[in-house]
Amino acid sequence: MKKREERFSGNENEELLYEIVMRIHEHPCKLVLAITGGGAEAIGQLLRYGGGSSTVLEAIVPYNSGALDDLIGRKPKKYASPATVRAMAMATYRRALSLTENDETANNRDLIGVAASCKLTTGSGEREGREHEIYVGIQSFDRTVEKTLKITKGRSRQEEEHIAACMIIDSIAKECGWDGEMLLDRLLSGDEGIEEREASVSRDIAHMLARPDSIMKRPDLKPDVVMLNLNEKASDEKPEIIFSGSFNPCHRNHILMAEQASRKLGKNVHFEISITNVDKPPIDFISLQERLDSLKEYRDRDFLGNIYLTVAPLFIQKAKVFENATFIIGADTAIRLFKVRYYRNEDDMRNMLAEFREKNIHFLVFRRKAVQLNIEPEISDLCEVVSLEEYEDNGISSSDIRKEMGIE
Repeated sequence: MKKREERFSGNENEELLYEIVMRIHEHPCKLVLAITGGGAEAIGQLLRYGGGSSTVLEAIVPYNSGALDDLIGRKPKKYASPATVRAMAMATYRRALSLTENDETANNRDLIGVAASCKLTTGSGEREGREHEIYVGIQSFDRTVEKTLKITKGRSRQEEEHIAACMIIDSIAKECGWDGEMLLDRLLSGDEGIEEREASVSRDIAHMLARPDSIMKRPDLKPDVVMLNLNEKASDEKPEIIFSGSFNPCHRNHILMAEQASRKLGKNVHFEISITNVDKPPIDFISLQERLDSLKEYRDRDFLGNIYLTVAPLFIQKAKVFENATFIIGADTAIRLFKVRYYRNEDDMRNMLAEFREKNIHFLVFRRKAVQLNIEPEISDLCEVVSLEEYEDNGISSSDIRKEMGIE
């Protein structure tokens, strides 16, 4: 006990930090961290007392915008935002899966992706009205957590950096079962508080993502699928019309397309969302819940079937899941799907078309006024184009709706 007292020399904050960090190291969790825009000292805090090798798999600081773009597979609308930090957390969780792929002692349920991005003070030349905010994201086996802290102005950059680091450590500790005093309890003023959102998924959905990329991206992998009831009357129905998309969010045009397809083909329309992407991290569970909620707003429509979640971002993969089905697609998707320039070579496209014919896959294509669409004769047996007289796109898009709502 004497050595411990000498270690901290009466510094109670340092003693609390030590206790929290050591509790994290006692937990079986294994972390990958990505911290940018502030709070990077959290990496040092996790390693300074020893024992960090049992917890930290990797820690990176993608401070350059290009480095962050590379991490999440796209250029975000805002580099410091809840949506960006959730994407970072999912990317680090996926990295943890890859790093422990050959570790027989690692349990996927103990892996955690941790991310932080901040808008901290820039000094005297700062733009008037600029908010100082810290965003922390946590991605685990079956849960996404997003935390936002707005800092009262008047603190130095060093103070704000320390708050960000402590917020990261507190967030990790909470995931590891720490229920004692938090570091931020001693640092925040009375009008400062953390806003938190989280979303959990079922074990079946969580297992869809609990495999490393080396397995998930194998061409011979038959994609997983989980069905969610949208229409109880169609719960046992074989899906013959599939509307695939991100539905971020689902909106009026999607529903009008589904209604027209149902009327034309005489079947209910089922929705499919791939929670994985080709070049980006999978959808985090908060974003997934938002998309599912937007679909469920229309659940009273008689022509709608159910929702299918898959890990099939490509139509060649979707064909393995939904044989003998007709897919609803827009003109933009049709152009990408049936043009050779979007493939490595002409043989790749021909092989895909042969697969579609073997699986009895067809496409119902909806036109848009602004898009020139020409279906080549060689694929006319696979496609039926809905004329503008039958369906007229009003130009609204999911991105327009997100912009109007002020979300990414």
